[in-house]
Amino acid sequence: MDRFRQIEIFIAAVEHGSIAAAGRALGLSPAMAGKYLSALESALGTRLLHRSTRALSLTDAGQQYLAASKRIMEALAEADAEARDGRSQLAGEIRLGVPRAFGTQKLPPMLAAFCRAHPQITLNLHTDERYADLVDGRLDLAVRIGQLPDSALYTRPLGSIHMGLGCAPGLLGAHERQEISQIRRLPRLVFTAARSPGDWMVRDSEDRAYAIDGPAAMRSDDITLLVHAATEGLGIVYAPMFALDEALEDGRLIQLLADHRTTQLGLQIVYTDRHHQPARVRALIDHLTACFQEKRA
Repeated sequence: MDRFRQIEIFIAAVEHGSIAAAGRALGLSPAMAGKYLSALESALGTRLLHRSTRALSLTDAGQQYLAASKRIMEALAEADAEARDGRSQLAGEIRLGVPRAFGTQKLPPMLAAFCRAHPQITLNLHTDERYADLVDGRLDLAVRIGQLPDSALYTRPLGSIHMGLGCAPGLLGAHERQEISQIRRLPRLVFTAARSPGDWMVRDSEDRAYAIDGPAAMRSDDITLLVHAATEGLGIVYAPMFALDEALEDGRLIQLLADHRTTQLGLQIVYTDRHHQPARVRALIDHLTACFQEKRA
């Protein structure tokens, strides 16, 4: 029997809740649908579904096989679409992973311009401060900040991200002069998803390094939450300048040690395949690269 047909019936049985309903959805009799499913289980040598008179439920093997089967059928559907429409067509879905704060504060104008230029493309954004695996997350590409782990990913540099220290104006008390010794004692708001060495490190004009290593008042994997906590006077935050800019401009935060150098983090696009990318993915990579080059000019 056709293996793809067997997989199609297996997926439909799970989605519709019964083998008979799966058969009806696919234009088959319940008996024929059952034969396809039994043939699949026989070929695999394991049971995929628990059957009862009232319902179906997945076995452990069935759960794993369902996830793999969906990926196979989605890949087949995409291959069929590309064969029909051509890889050069700027249409379809792009799954893009972005850091949450960066995606919220920096990317909307760039992505809006891309969507207006390519109305047949749908952007599916996945926001997460941690590095989701592109293959497991079924992402076409992702924007990454900071040091990348060793991997087989391809990269396209976009620029760099400047880091800074900020706190509420009242946190320093009556001291107008910012002293390293004073600032090092202040409570810190620590970003737990940081990926690069050199966090909480500043260098003076003579290249002497100082670690800001006060006690942690709060830890979070959400940098925006930590910035808001800093505006409430809870402690000092070490964050990308794009996350601090608004609060600095309206006076809710002051920048600490602005005359000292802090870490610069690399900003890049990462993707898994540079030879067989759909045209829509290449177009987005080129668009984002051009946008950041224009901002640096």
